[in-house]
Amino acid sequence: MSQKQVSRDINTFSLWQQTSLIASTLIGVGVLTLPRTTSARLFEAGWIAPLIGSFWVFLSVWMIAKLSNRFPGKTFIEYSPIVWGSAKHPRLGRWLSLPWVIGYLLFLYLSTAIVARVFGEVVVTSVLLDTPLEVIIITMFLLAQMLCMHEVDVLARINELLFPLILFPVLVIAIASFQKAEWNNMLPLYRVPGRALFEGIYETVYSFSGYEIMLIFYAYAHENQSKVKAGFYGIGIATFVYTLIVLAGIVVFGYEELQRVSWPTLELVKTTQVPGLILERLESAFLAVWVAAVFTTVANAYYAFVYGLRQLFNKGIQFQRIISAILFIPLFFIALWPQNIVDIFRASSYLGIISLYLNLGIPLLYLLVVFARGMGSKAKERKAGG
Repeated sequence: MSQKQVSRDINTFSLWQQTSLIASTLIGVGVLTLPRTTSARLFEAGWIAPLIGSFWVFLSVWMIAKLSNRFPGKTFIEYSPIVWGSAKHPRLGRWLSLPWVIGYLLFLYLSTAIVARVFGEVVVTSVLLDTPLEVIIITMFLLAQMLCMHEVDVLARINELLFPLILFPVLVIAIASFQKAEWNNMLPLYRVPGRALFEGIYETVYSFSGYEIMLIFYAYAHENQSKVKAGFYGIGIATFVYTLIVLAGIVVFGYEELQRVSWPTLELVKTTQVPGLILERLESAFLAVWVAAVFTTVANAYYAFVYGLRQLFNKGIQFQRIISAILFIPLFFIALWPQNIVDIFRASSYLGIISLYLNLGIPLLYLLVVFARGMGSKAKERKAGG
């Protein structure tokens, strides 16, 4: 048994760890912008967008889990050459899988940069007004790089620890904001054409991106049966949080007022008061929680990218440590590439389109090839016999 196999058998993720990994990756920068982007298309019915938009996410994560079940113990990087090649032509499989693998890793890399940039913009415009943007972004990348110095079991434990610290304060703040709710702002319940509904759902695409890291981390799932459950639980939690926040923004401000602010959720928090004035400046507590939420999003995506490169070149942990330190330097300049907030939102929109094709297209294509070639049962038999 190889050292890699020993490590994988030990570092298995429980159902809770998988759920935490998915949900903490999804809950990130979308929390601050989703009330504005969805209500811009659906008006008072903007809260419907996360609910309906989550259906394609559930479908996608189901396909990713089923694909992983066909190749238990293997990541997307490892089973891609098997899907596209054969025992007689292994090199052909590596070459044919390379465009899909590189496209997947490149998307993770770019997403990490944009999320970090949005995080930096919020911090320097809301809290640390005199701190350079570059310092904020570098600090976040350094933290992500430190996580890449360790094996995947550390990543799982970090997400397991931080997820409750992220989830419960966000829920408390969202529920507390209903004190100033004007429920008439929800009326009429629905007055937009079908095309606007589609556009509003599309606005949720980038907010839901991130679960594609499970193409890597499902290889460490404790049981095959837990993969689908973890995906559904994680996405269900993120959907509930997003729906609650969008609904709170609409009933407190109204959809028209939401279009006038860049970070509507932050403004929502500023207008919220905790009973008894336990916290006088609630936005400070919210941003502290939100920093942890963005860290898990950035760190999980960057770790999946670096770990994917490690497997692509069939290297060990030392390679992962070196490459993570080197590649965060160009990542820093990519994060600074957008010149203003408009460019950032435009880049996020483009990445949303890419994530839609990536998260639906790759699992569907791979499953079709696997079923056509009848590879699933053989993969399981090899695992059982190994």
